[in-house]
Amino acid sequence: MDDLIATADRQLASRSYEAAIDTYRTAAGEPGAAEAGIEEKLEAACRGRDTARGVVRPVAPPEPPPAPVAEVAPPIELPAEPRQEPEPEPEPAPAAAIDDRPVEPPAFYLIEDDPSMLERPRRDRYAEIDVRSILDPTPAPEESESTGTAVRILIAVAIAAAVVLVAYYAK
Repeated sequence: MDDLIATADRQLASRSYEAAIDTYRTAAGEPGAAEAGIEEKLEAACRGRDTARGVVRPVAPPEPPPAPVAEVAPPIELPAEPRQEPEPEPEPAPAAAIDDRPVEPPAFYLIEDDPSMLERPRRDRYAEIDVRSILDPTPAPEESESTGTAVRILIAVAIAAAVVLVAYYAK
């Protein structure tokens, strides 16, 4: 306990306020802390830290002096009159129901079940694409390549002629 107090005092002297506060809090948990005045030292360390940071603690307003006690005369007893209790306000009438029909539960439709979707014509942008599955063992029908082959041959001849002309004029 004495070592903790000495350490905290040194930390406070070196302006390590946070470390001193932590050390005082550790010492407050030890037996005999109340007799050593740890709470007062902890409060002083907190005030020192706040002062160093420029924090001003609010000052408690001074307590007003006690009012002088005047001699109180005994209360005057008046004849007992029957008390009249105020009449209770009438309870407001319950609000009339706006609609007496039962509320229907919400219904959720799938897109396929929606009648408006069935009426609309379906637009297939990719109608010419044949979608096939990898699980389908039947081979795809072969396309006729007669027109494709002729176009490819013409393109190859045009490229060859262009290369020959460029090579001839480059010499």
